Amino acid sequence: MKSSPHRPSIELLFKRGLGSAEIARRLQISSSTVRNVVAAIKKRGDASEVKKSGRPRSVNTRNTRAIIKKRIIRNDGLSLNRMASQLGIARSTVQSIVKNDLKLKSYKLRRGQYLSDKSKAMRLEKCRKLLQHFQVRRVSDVIWTDEKIFTIEPLPNRQNQRQLLSKDDSMSPKRRLAHNRLFPKSVMVWAGITATGKTPLVFIERNVKINSEVYQKIVLMDNLLPWVTQHFAGGPFILQQDWAPSHGSRSTLAVFGGAFPGFLDKNLWPASSPDLNPMDFSVWGMLEGKIAGKVFATVDDLKAALEVAWASIDDGYLRRTVNSVKKRLRACVKARGSNFEILL
Repeated sequence: MKSSPHRPSIELLFKRGLGSAEIARRLQISSSTVRNVVAAIKKRGDASEVKKSGRPRSVNTRNTRAIIKKRIIRNDGLSLNRMASQLGIARSTVQSIVKNDLKLKSYKLRRGQYLSDKSKAMRLEKCRKLLQHFQVRRVSDVIWTDEKIFTIEPLPNRQNQRQLLSKDDSMSPKRRLAHNRLFPKSVMVWAGITATGKTPLVFIERNVKINSEVYQKIVLMDNLLPWVTQHFAGGPFILQQDWAPSHGSRSTLAVFGGAFPGFLDKNLWPASSPDLNPMDFSVWGMLEGKIAGKVFATVDDLKAALEVAWASIDDGYLRRTVNSVKKRLRACVKARGSNFEILL
């Protein structure tokens, strides 16, 4: 029964000897309300309202839901803890409203390179050109290349690196420290793939600056050219690379003209596009995963592990990865040159 404001009046008239019907007539209220109050008086001796036991009324109200919804619309990155603190309600209540009432789910931010409006326009134009190019040439004939630095001491994942200790030991020397050296030893790795094979890994030591001369001799002439000659056996191929200064210098372009006449030049290959290069969007990540969690005593140990991991990458994976490039080009066009991973 809902609390009635007439309880005191009903109690007063009842104690004066009036019946329920007369009390209802005088106060102009329903007789059922009077009878309920009178029954309470007879049972407890007065008409005071008994506080109900059990769970208190929920703060998950229409107004609270509306406030939370408005705040999320203004800032969808707002912390649930902060929102709960600002509203003075439990975090579990905010979480329940967000999940069950607003049907929202928390997602990690997607990673992707920053793209200016100019970069997006350039990517859109060149992706269209590349799609036209691959109507004539085969994407399976492209040698996709890139460089990456690997260190002997990978960064720890603090979310996964945990330790089971008692409360007393949590502040003792038993508590281990996840750390990295300030400047861990590293090596630059150059590599390339096609739909049907892998180039050798080319290791360039940390103290060697990759200028045009180093790129042309160590990468192109000493390693890539012998591999291309054997792998393609005189058949057509297309070289892809980014356009770092050493890759686009006049002397390097002269080498291309003599040894690598088929290549994706600056008019075709867009800058700021690691999401279009299989080495960037897939291969390096796979290679990192194969040596993940290992700390190497020396750079030579790191190189040996990378060689083993590289050899284990099979042709089926290479074919699937390379074949996905055209799908990514179409997605880039659909996204008008913007980040397109969500469309895949």
